[in-house]
Amino acid sequence: MSKEIIFISAPLCAKCIRIKRWLKEVKENHPEIEITKLNIAFKAKEVKKYNIKTIPTVIVGKTMLGGWIKEEEFKAALEKM
Repeated sequence: MSKEIIFISAPLCAKCIRIKRWLKEVKENHPEIEITKLNIAFKAKEVKKYNIKTIPTVIVGKTMLGGWIKEEEFKAALEKM
């Protein structure tokens, strides 16, 4: 089973900037994890299948995190994956 993170964001999303930094760090330290970035403005059909409630949303394995995501929550989800 491949490891994957799906990051759903929107243009002008201030909260997304923090998550982009975290994902950059994940990419550098865990090249085996596939990271998919979806901008809701351009990929609305693809995003719809995830039934998201807020922007940003990060799906780490089977864990969905949304809104103001704490770094500890993100790291805990990453460890579970």
